[in-house]
Parts: sequence; structure tokens; C-alpha cells
Amino acid sequence: MNRILLWSILIVAVITLTISTLIPVPEGYEPKSLPFFESSLPGPQNIENIPGPGRFYLITVDRLTLQDINDNRELFDVLSAGVMGLMSSGVEGSVTPDNSFLSIGAGAPANASGTAEHGFNARDLISGVSASVIYRQRTGLEAQSDSVLQLDIARIKKLNAENKYSAIPGYLGTLLQNQGFTVEVLGNSDIMNDPQRPAVGLAMNKEGVVAGGNVGYGTLLEDNTFPGGLRTNYDKLLDLATRQKGKTGLTVVELGDLERLERMGGYLEESVLQARRVETIKNITAFISTMLDRVNLQRDMVMIVSPTPRGNYLPSSNYLTPVVVLGQDIKPGILTSPTTKRPGIVRNTDLAPTILNYFGIPVPEQMYGRCLQVIPGDNDNTLDSLSALYAGLELNYQARPPVLRNYVLVQLVLVFLSLVAIFLPGSNSLMLVLKPLLLAVMAFPIALLMVTLLPHYSLAVLVIQLIAITSGIIAIIHLWLKNYENNLAPFIIISLFTSLCIMVDLFMGSPMQKNSLLGYDPIVGARFYGIGNEYMGVLIGSTIIGTTALANRLFKNNKRALPLIGAYYLVVLYLIAAPQLGTNVGGAIAGTVSFLVTFMLLTGVRFNVKTLIKLVTAVCLLLFVLIFYDLQRPVEYQSHIGRTANLILKGGPGEITNIITRKVNMNIKLLRYTIWSRIFLASLASLAILFYRPVGIMQSIKSRYSYIYKGFIGVVTASIMAFLFNDSGVVAAATAMIFGVPPLLYLVIRTLRTERVK
Repeated sequence: MNRILLWSILIVAVITLTISTLIPVPEGYEPKSLPFFESSLPGPQNIENIPGPGRFYLITVDRLTLQDINDNRELFDVLSAGVMGLMSSGVEGSVTPDNSFLSIGAGAPANASGTAEHGFNARDLISGVSASVIYRQRTGLEAQSDSVLQLDIARIKKLNAENKYSAIPGYLGTLLQNQGFTVEVLGNSDIMNDPQRPAVGLAMNKEGVVAGGNVGYGTLLEDNTFPGGLRTNYDKLLDLATRQKGKTGLTVVELGDLERLERMGGYLEESVLQARRVETIKNITAFISTMLDRVNLQRDMVMIVSPTPRGNYLPSSNYLTPVVVLGQDIKPGILTSPTTKRPGIVRNTDLAPTILNYFGIPVPEQMYGRCLQVIPGDNDNTLDSLSALYAGLELNYQARPPVLRNYVLVQLVLVFLSLVAIFLPGSNSLMLVLKPLLLAVMAFPIALLMVTLLPHYSLAVLVIQLIAITSGIIAIIHLWLKNYENNLAPFIIISLFTSLCIMVDLFMGSPMQKNSLLGYDPIVGARFYGIGNEYMGVLIGSTIIGTTALANRLFKNNKRALPLIGAYYLVVLYLIAAPQLGTNVGGAIAGTVSFLVTFMLLTGVRFNVKTLIKLVTAVCLLLFVLIFYDLQRPVEYQSHIGRTANLILKGGPGEITNIITRKVNMNIKLLRYTIWSRIFLASLASLAILFYRPVGIMQSIKSRYSYIYKGFIGVVTASIMAFLFNDSGVVAAATAMIFGVPPLLYLVIRTLRTERVK
């Protein structure tokens, strides 16, 4: 490539990156973020049951957003005495109030689709028959006349009979009841002739019963000016909620007016909808303020939470919902939890363990969450920090699909064009163009990591920065290297630079990966810390290709490089597997197998049944060590491998089946729907083609680049292992192949082009 053109690309890339950091931010945009290195934050403190449990008030305000708190100074002033956070909601099935409320009560993602309309007071009449009679008909159990019933409990049990998370509907209510604590539920989200009582699913026990409360029309006011004709009777709910004042137990209050507006939103003028939201938030503010005055905050605890994210008629996207906790001398600050290990972010499954902890009840392994923790701080800064945190997460969530989709499409096109160039005579010009593009594909994952160091507030700026960084990397490589056409230096630089950057990031707590489009997403909630499947695949693939290319370049067939390569593999494996860094179990298995395969190939070991037995033994030994070590740590510090082991120990072998089923189902789903499956399958297909055609090309590469050829085998092994042993294995398999197929195509093109020129 012409050096003038390369210098031009590099200069344009530098200018573009500089300008992108100087572009004026939009009006109203005030980027204030949490400290980049989270270790600089004060240590989190558990929300403990001191000085002794009183009443725990869980106030649910579905469809309340962080923006609502930001925009309403009165509401913020009421909540400012507490700690705030953003909640990621995980459910089994679609994200609806039925499922989100039930999941909170189960402490694990659960399914209650279509059941919220069947919560009733035992005395309520349904077509002339009392709810208690219908409950007895369906369950064969008697219910107290002052109880609240979920008439669909049998259906809920069936929906969750094969729950992949082993969720137990009504687990929170059951544990509290078994320890002698009272539970009551109040309020609903009804509109005229259309009941909606999801809070029953949160507060009930395993038989679908809440000992006390009122979810009927007695908690409502008829109001012909309010959409749907019904709204919450806040005065009535206040009296009902505080009548248990001084008594130990749990009170769940559902303030349903914002949910009513969400349900009626499609029938309302926008001005009417927003005016009613403003009015409703004022009512909610007054309710919370009065309740805080009535309860004893020295003993009682009040938690305000919006269980269900998103919504079609909200003023903001609401991907993560606000959580506020007040009482028991809790000082202002930011919420976090051992589940997420992310300042400002908690999980909906953390709420039930927090309630249990408040009452001094051990948290069972069947609950996926852990007790909330507090990072002390000033609440004015807290709200600003949470808003900035949310803005960044929202941008990533919205940018991730288009950026990664187009990246995968570019890979597919390049694979196709490379095969065309390989088999089409007279395609030297096409080959010349493809080579830097194939290197760019390999460089893009590190660009996705590095771009997190730059400020950006829009998708357009982010994309420009990514293109500039990727182009700059390729330009620097071509300008810096001499005779790069005949060596492996581009592979060495890109691969080892990628591998080292990911490793450094992991050592520092993954600050870049947490904000990368190729990292994990708290909004989706599959992983919150450690190394995600995407970068796990990248790390293993880049490590294998980088080390084998370096060995091929510097040591050729000399064995002096092997101890260094083995040591490097051990460090990488430690970073993937270490519980204190957030074990990626599937990645640990894939890394162990692929690194061992690569290392044994480099040392000339022959593969047979005995070798395979040794490989399996090594993997089993690694898992045993990880599990044993993690189980020795306190529960709140255990990674998911320790918690999974505890679940298996207490739940029996059936839990192993659940885990395997979950992984298989997820991979089948991703194979069908994710675009990553296309590049994974295309990579395998191109490898199969190149193995046979052009005749002798693979043998030529094997003889010329013996070490890196073995590295390609290691990458394919890593890809297959990642696919088999991860929940979203196809994604990890595809990202590992980024360092398998593009460099192989590059070498094939280089070899053929050299032969054709001759």
C-alpha cells in the first residue's frame, strides 16, 4: 500500500479522534460519571438488621423512572435521605409485571405470565362465588377469610416446573411465614373491569396465599377524570399500611397509577398522558413523604422500587429502574450488591435476600441474588452519577446491535470475497485490497475496548471513533513494519496487543470491558463482572495466534519459546478462571483444552486415547480446584461457580440437568437468531473448503508457518469448546474465530499471490 496513503489515513484518524473529544455536547448533557477505577470507591457496607427488625415496607411503583426522580425536585427531596441504585430485571419469559413481581418474590427469574389478574381477597366474589371457594376448588386447600389469594397458583407452579433457574414461586413469603413474620399485600393496578394485582405474586407463599392485606376495590377511588376510571386511594392505603406500625413483618404496597397510565397509554393524547403522570407522581411523593413521617425509621425500613422496566408510553427508555432504600440510620449513597459488583447497579433478585437479611433469615441457595450493599456518598452527586451511568449504559445498549451486526456482516463479506479471490484467477488486485481489511477485522475488538477511554455521547461519534482507531492501528502497523509482506509481524502485534490489553483490563477490574460494546450489558443482565463470553473468545483466540505467530517469527522450530508460551497461557487461564475476578467457567474449560492442545502440538505430542484422557482429567481437576476454592470464601464473595456448586449440593443432581438444559436451549436459540452464528458457521465452512482446496495450500502453510498452523488448530479447538460449554457459546465461538479464519485467509492470499506473481 502506498506510504503516502497510509500516512494520510493515520493523520485523518488522529485528527478525527481529536475532534471527537472536542465536539460541543448537546444542551442539557452533563457527563458526570462514577470513578473510572472503581477500586477508588469506599468499600460497600451490608444493609444489616441493626438495631433489630421492625417493619419492612416494600413500596412498588411500576413505571417510575430515574428521569422522574431527576425531574421532580419534591420527590428527590423525599428520597434524598436514602440510598439509590438502578435495578436490572431478570425474568423467565417476557418482561411484564406478572413476571417481574413474581421474580422478586422468588429471588430468581420466574414466570407468571397472565396470572396477575387472578389475585383476590379471599372474601371477594367472582361471578357470585367467593375467591376462597374457587381457591379450594383449584388447590384443595382452605384459606382464611382475611387472606389474599393467587387463584392461579397451580398454573404458576406448572409454568415454573422446568424453570431453568430452579425458581420457587412464593419463596420469600414462605420463608417469612415459616419464621413467624407476618406478611401483607395492599393495592393493585386495576382499571375498570380489568383487575391487575401482580404484587400478590411477590408477597405470597408457595401455596399462593398472603396472610393479610387488601388488593380489592376498597383500595381504589372511582374517578371519571382519570384514564380507566379508577385510581389509587392513597389515604386508604396509608391507613392500611401503617396499621401494622410497631409489628415486625413485611408490608408490600402496590401504587398502581403509573401502571394504569401505561396500560391506557395507547388511548390517550400525549398531553393528557403526561399531565396525568405529573399529577400521579405528586400523589406518590405525598404518599411516600407521609409514610416516612408515620413509620419508625430507627427500626423500620422502607424500600421504593419500580419492578418492571421499559414501557411503551414512558418519558424515557427506562431500561434500568430506580431503587431507593431508607431507614435504620442508612446514610445517603449508592447501592450495589455482590451479585453485580457494580456501583449503582443491583439485580431484582437481590431484593428478597435483602428482606430476609433484615429479618435475620439465612438466604437459601435457590435465590440467585445477594443482600444489597451501600457505598456511602452525597446524594446530590449520587443522582448525577446514576444519571450519567444510565446514559452510558443506554447508549451502549442502543449502539450494540447496529455496530456488532455490521461488524459481523463485514466479516461475512470479507470471508466470501477472500474465497472468491482465492479461487478466481487474475484477482491479485482484489487480494491486495483484502489483506489490510482482514487485519482490520482482527483489530476491531481492541478498538471496541480502547474507545471506552474516549468521551462520546452519540452513536455517530462512537462509530467515527471506532473507524478512526481501527484505521489508525492498521496504518501504524504498515508504516512501522518493514517487509511485513513476508513475515507474521501484523498478527503478532494485533493479537498480542489485544491479549495484553484485555489481561490488564481484567487485573484492574474490567473498567473498559464494562463499557465496551463487546462487553457484558447490565441491561440484559447476563453478566456483570469478570470476563464476558465475547471477550473471552477474543482473549483465547488472540493469545493462541499471537504466541504461535511470535514463536514462528522469532524461534522458528526452536523449543526455547515453549516455557514462555506455557507461562503466558497459565496467566491468561488464571484471569479467566480466578473466582475473585469473576470466573467464566465455560471460558476456563475452553481455555484449558485449547491451550493444552496448542502446547502439546507445539511440543510434538501425538494425540490418542491416552492424550484425550489426560485432557479430560486436567479440565476436571481445574473445575474441582475452582469449586473448592470458591466454596471456602464467604457467600457474598463467591462467584457463580461456587453458588452453582452450592445449589447442586443442596438441590441434588437434578440441578445439573437444569444447567445443561439451560446451556443447550440458549445455544439452540442463539444459533437460530443471533447473527454471530452466521460468522461461526461461515468460519467453519471456509476452513473446511481451504482444507481441500486449493490443492496443497494448507500443506504449504503448514510447512512454511508450522507454529502458527498449530495455533489455528488451537483456535478451532477453543471455538468448539466455547460453543459446547457456555450459555451463549456461539458468541464466544465466533469471537474466537476472529483470530482463526481472517489470519488464515490472509496467509492463503499472501501465499497464492506470491506464487502467481512468480
